[in-house]
This record gives sequence, C-alpha cells and structure tokens, in this order.
Amino acid sequence: KDRWPTQKEKYKSKNIGSWCVRQRAMKKQLTPEQTAKLDAIGFPWSVHNERWEHCLKLLEEYRQEHKDRWPTQKEKYKSKNIGSWCVRQRAMKKTTHPRTNRQAR
Repeated sequence: KDRWPTQKEKYKSKNIGSWCVRQRAMKKQLTPEQTAKLDAIGFPWSVHNERWEHCLKLLEEYRQEHKDRWPTQKEKYKSKNIGSWCVRQRAMKKTTHPRTNRQAR
C-alpha cells in the first residue's frame, strides 16, 4: 500500500498505528539516531502533509487518465473523494494563509 498505518491499525498483532502516533508526539525526545532511522524509511512526521501528498498523487494520476477535464465535485477516484478535495484546495487558495509551499505546486 502507498500509505502509512492509521492510529488503530495493527500489524502482526502489534499496534503499529499507535506506535507511529507516539513517535510523532515524542519527536523531540527521540535520539538523533532514532530520528535518522525513521527519516531513512520516509517516516511522515506530519500526517496532514502525507494525506495531502497522497491526494495530489491521485489527482496527477487522474489527470493522466482524463487529460481533457478535472474531477467534478462529487467524483471519486480510486475510492477517494478527489473532486471534493479539489474544491477544498481552491477554497484554501482564496484564504490569506496559504499552507507552506503547496500553492506553488
């Protein structure tokens, strides 16, 4: 799968999702070696950015398949409400506080 575990997700009977949440919460207490190991495997320190990047990737795939149009507001793509995500991105662009460098993309 192209995602990280959710908070309640288990793997081999271990609460891997909760463990990921704890690593994010304890980031400042982790040793540099622990942080480096998590960074080396691409650990997402912000789940919000991870979700945004995932949706962006889906939109890019969608546009490859549908070069002549953008998704409608209620349209789903690979089980994701990609149309409503696009609507939210347009609405956020209109706000006075754009998020990091997302708008530049």
